[in-house]
Amino acid sequence: MLKGWKKINKEDIEMLRKMNENIEVVEYFNSIICQMYSRMMYKKIDKELVICKGSTIMGNYSMVKYGNLNNSDEVKNKMKENGITLRGYDIKGKKDKFGDEYVYDADECVKMIGKKYKRFRKVISRYGEKIRYKTGYNEDIESLILKYPDHQKKFYKFIKNYMEMVKITRIYYGSELLGFSIVENINKKNGVIIQELINHDCKIHDASYLIHYYNCKNNKGKYLNAGGVRRKGIKFAKNKLRPIRLLTIRRVVSNKRLTKEEWNIMRDNLKC
Repeated sequence: MLKGWKKINKEDIEMLRKMNENIEVVEYFNSIICQMYSRMMYKKIDKELVICKGSTIMGNYSMVKYGNLNNSDEVKNKMKENGITLRGYDIKGKKDKFGDEYVYDADECVKMIGKKYKRFRKVISRYGEKIRYKTGYNEDIESLILKYPDHQKKFYKFIKNYMEMVKITRIYYGSELLGFSIVENINKKNGVIIQELINHDCKIHDASYLIHYYNCKNNKGKYLNAGGVRRKGIKFAKNKLRPIRLLTIRRVVSNKRLTKEEWNIMRDNLKC
């Protein structure tokens, strides 16, 4: 179980995209860009592909399964028995520390029907003539990125290596960039919002509604997973955008703890 893992990199993209084609319920870490950025790894267990992330913190060694690849109960039990923590929406266990993942229906948002979307209708009506959106990369994104912490800059720089895998929506208030959203296409029905940033200097209180609405308009026909969060303020912000579903992610920690020696076996046999 500890041997034969391979770090996910560019040469694995097409294989992983093919695996994602028929997934109905997409988790945030079905994003291949996020998998590569987080240095995740994969191998086949009983002919089923599994994706894990290893970590070592203060002398504790662990491997955690990520992403929904519809693994069988037999394979999940085998992972658990061999020291791998199970994580996912289909796992019956303790809620993950990042809580529920927020899933939005792009078509429902664009239609803005019913009381649920009352706020959206007001905002779009108020700013509609002054707002325009464009798709794809533009250099003005770089200026906005400079206003954000280093971890956002670093992630954006990584995303730029894989522009063919994402759809960028840029929203403007007049000539000023209000914000942008980057969605990784997972399959015909699903996408993952991997980065979404607001220009707070623009001083529009309802910017998040506008960015989300036009992002949905640019991704019609998809369910968009925006991931989970711990901070109460961000939870409130994501909830006000009216998710169609809160995807509850749970985890079951294996009773078997990995030793330093076992960790070294995995690390020394890891293919890069």
